[in-house]
Amino acid sequence: MSIKERHIYERNKLAFKLGSIILVFELLSTILYQDQRVGFMNTAIMSVLQVLIGAFFVFSYLKFGKRSRGKYFMILAQILTYFVVMLGCVHITYMWAFGPGIMMFVLLFADNTLTLVTTISIVAVNIIYVPLFYKYSVEVADRQMAVLTDVIFAILIGLMTIFYVRLNSKHNYETVEEIEEGARQQEENAKIMQEVGNQIAAKLEDANDAMEALAEKVTSSAESAQQISSSVTMTAEAIQTQTEMNSNITESLENIAHQSRAMLRNADEVTENISDGNTLVQELRTKSDESSAINAETATMTADLQQSADTVKDIVSTILDISGQTNLLALNASIEAARAGEAGKGFAVVADEIRALSEHTKESAEEIANTIDDLIKKVTIASNNMQRSVDSANEQGEMIAETGDKFKEILEKVSDLTRRAAVISEDVDSCVDANTKVMDAISNLSATSEEVAASAESSITISEDCEADMKATEDILHEILEISRANK
Repeated sequence: MSIKERHIYERNKLAFKLGSIILVFELLSTILYQDQRVGFMNTAIMSVLQVLIGAFFVFSYLKFGKRSRGKYFMILAQILTYFVVMLGCVHITYMWAFGPGIMMFVLLFADNTLTLVTTISIVAVNIIYVPLFYKYSVEVADRQMAVLTDVIFAILIGLMTIFYVRLNSKHNYETVEEIEEGARQQEENAKIMQEVGNQIAAKLEDANDAMEALAEKVTSSAESAQQISSSVTMTAEAIQTQTEMNSNITESLENIAHQSRAMLRNADEVTENISDGNTLVQELRTKSDESSAINAETATMTADLQQSADTVKDIVSTILDISGQTNLLALNASIEAARAGEAGKGFAVVADEIRALSEHTKESAEEIANTIDDLIKKVTIASNNMQRSVDSANEQGEMIAETGDKFKEILEKVSDLTRRAAVISEDVDSCVDANTKVMDAISNLSATSEEVAASAESSITISEDCEADMKATEDILHEILEISRANK
């Protein structure tokens, strides 16, 4: 339950108690003054109405006691029962006194509108009471001024009630505003304090971490100083050994310098030899190109010779054809000469000679053809060999060219090697000089090492003191940090 709901419930509860007392007294006054009652309402009707209104009052509280609307129903019940009492007791003037009680009742709710409505209702009931009093009362002359005074007094009490509620509401509003403003200011201050506290806590956390890290570093520094002291002692012992080793290194460097100079001379000679070999390769490549040209020309001539042999073979073939035709003509002439008899004997002799010549020509032409075929085979073989020779010469030229390129690359590598050998020789000379300086520095370092050893011992003592101080400071910061954490 919120504060507002709790306030509503408490006001309704207190109003129920006060209202119940008012209702009881009104019911008792109705019963006690029944003998003096003058008017149009009797005691039974008034009692029944008051009981019903009282039941409505109780029901309103039970149903709406925790709600704001409950006050309206309870005020309504109070006004109704006051109306019943005033209408039924017109002869009893002091019954108006229940009106101020109801006005006090409404003050419990501190509601301007509800107070105004209630006051107007109570005053209206008192005003209605006046004509009823003049009509039904038997003591008008004795009590008329009292009745009018009661009305005026009710009006004054009503105005006082209204003014009081408004003033109280105004003061409450201003008080609430002031309280809210103070609450906001306090909340802002609390936020600022919380932020400051958080920042301080964070800084303390950082300081604690930094102090722990510093303590670790101081401890590490003390350990390092001890190690340095031991290392310096070992260094002093190692310096003597290093001096002897540097002497050996100096001798080795001098030998390396001598070997480097010898290697440089050999590299120069190799460069010259490679340069000469490269020149020879260039000349060999030129000769190879000339040989390739001659072989190509010879291959061309061999091809022409093969073509000429083919032409001669064709001519021999033609001769063989002519020889065959001649032999055929000679045979025909012999036949014709035989037919001519004695007259054709001479012609027959010529025909025989021609046939014999044709046969001899045929045999010679066949030998020439065989010889030409054999020549063509040999020329073909020679042409093929010559072509292979040309191809081989071309390949040899390419290999010579590749060999020349390799010689160029080797020459470049050897030149670079010569340059590097020269640099190495210079570096070795520099190393000899540097080693001499190192030996001098080692001699000085030996003396310095003794001073460093003494300083290291002093540093160890100081580090131990610092470590103790850091430990005390760390404990203090840790206590502050615990207090800060506990107050968050």
